[in-house]
Amino acid sequence: MFFCVVALVGCRDCDLTNCDKGSCEEKVCKCEEGYVGDNCELQAKPNAIRITRIEIENLPDAPFESRIWDDDTSTASAYLPDVVLQVRLETSQDLLFTSTERYSNTNERSFIFKENMNFSIEHQYVEMRFTIADLDVPKPTPIYAIIVPGYYSPINDFPEWVEGEDENGATYKVFLEYEH
Repeated sequence: MFFCVVALVGCRDCDLTNCDKGSCEEKVCKCEEGYVGDNCELQAKPNAIRITRIEIENLPDAPFESRIWDDDTSTASAYLPDVVLQVRLETSQDLLFTSTERYSNTNERSFIFKENMNFSIEHQYVEMRFTIADLDVPKPTPIYAIIVPGYYSPINDFPEWVEGEDENGATYKVFLEYEH
C-alpha cells in the first residue's frame, strides 16, 4: 500500500492528474498558450498585451459644452470638437497611441476607436489613461480623461476585454490580445 502511494505521487499520468488549462497528451499535461506548471495551473505573464479596440460611452456633457472648441462658427456645428483618442501609461506625458479616427465637429458622447488600433504594452501593465481630445493645431486640447486600472491580472486568465466605469458614469471597454 505504501509503495502504491509513492508511485502515485511521483506519477504524472494524466488519468491521475488534472490538466487545469491544458490537455493530456501521452500521459503528460500539454498546456494551453499562456499557462505553465505540471498541471497547467499557473498563468504565465504575457510578453505584451495588444490593444485592438477601445469603446468609450456616456461621457459627461459638461466638458464638451463648457466652451466653444474652434474659432470657426460658419456653420451650426463648426465650433464643436474634432474628437481623437490619446493613450498614455500612468501619469506619463509620452503618447503611446493617437487614434487615426476623427469625429469631426461632434456633439456625440460615445466613441469607438478601432481603425489602426494595433499597439502593444510590453512588460509593465500599469494603468492606462485615455484622453478624449479636440484635434487642434499645434496640439490636441484635452476634453476628458479616463483612468483604466487592472486590465491585466496574473490570476484572472486572459479576458478578451475589460470594462469599467469612472466616478462620472463614463464607461470604457478595452479589447485585448495577448502575446506569449
